[in-house]
Amino acid sequence: MLSVAAHADEPGAEHIALAALAAAHTRDNNRQELYPDFVIALLGAVARAALETLMTTTRYEYQSDFARRYYGEGKTEGKAEGKAEGKAEGKAEGKAETLLKLLQLRGFTVPEAIQQRVLTCRDLDQLDAWIARVLTARDLDEVLAD
Repeated sequence: MLSVAAHADEPGAEHIALAALAAAHTRDNNRQELYPDFVIALLGAVARAALETLMTTTRYEYQSDFARRYYGEGKTEGKAEGKAEGKAEGKAEGKAETLLKLLQLRGFTVPEAIQQRVLTCRDLDQLDAWIARVLTARDLDEVLAD
């Protein structure tokens, strides 16, 4: 991020910005969404236009695992489906993390295998059912019944 600020108006700054954006997805979730806005705001007009061109070309291959996973393996066609899939997966991850936190707050000991089962579940209805049972369940098996 500091390199973007330091070199925002220099030739090639768009490549520094791409590297910063690729690295941003590894940051904590509370600030992860802020970094792209920060990078774009810092770039000079020429670098910003070059970055936008790089990111909208049909031949651009995403550099980060995050972008490849959520935005369609480097292809611009199907981008809407990739975004929708990314949003649904993000929603499922959030519900799974909430469920695990609720289980912890209820005093349940959650074995690693069950943590993985919860974290890999992408069925939003199933996650909602588990969350609804947390408050009244007597044990972990009752919460996670199918």
